[in-house]
Amino acid sequence: LSDDSGLEIDILNGSPGIYSARWGRDNNNFDKAIKKVFNEMSKIKKKWEKINAAQFVCCLSLFWPNGKTYISRGVIKGKISKKKKGNYGFGYDPIFIPDGYNKTFGEMDIKLKMAIDHRFEAYSQIKNFFN
Repeated sequence: LSDDSGLEIDILNGSPGIYSARWGRDNNNFDKAIKKVFNEMSKIKKKWEKINAAQFVCCLSLFWPNGKTYISRGVIKGKISKKKKGNYGFGYDPIFIPDGYNKTFGEMDIKLKMAIDHRFEAYSQIKNFFN
């Protein structure tokens, strides 16, 4: 089983995407990565708060020795908060507000976040494969 996830921001043409962790430099410092997101968005449009669409994407792949494979993809759409909020989760959670909610993943109860996020969707598809 392999898993890769990333944050795709529309105004940044889908970046940081699969390079999400690398935006935090050598030690994957997400405080630096979040600052870079804000800086890169501001370079494109000073007042980017109205054009802040984003999505988290998770892709899972199952491979068997006989060559059989199964791939799933989970997506949760949302937007980028104009500032970092919350202490829960990790990575970009403090700046991502999922559609239909007014809190960032970083502010949400972890059980709620885990029940709606991109990984939950991708793992649910994998689980259904075994049923």
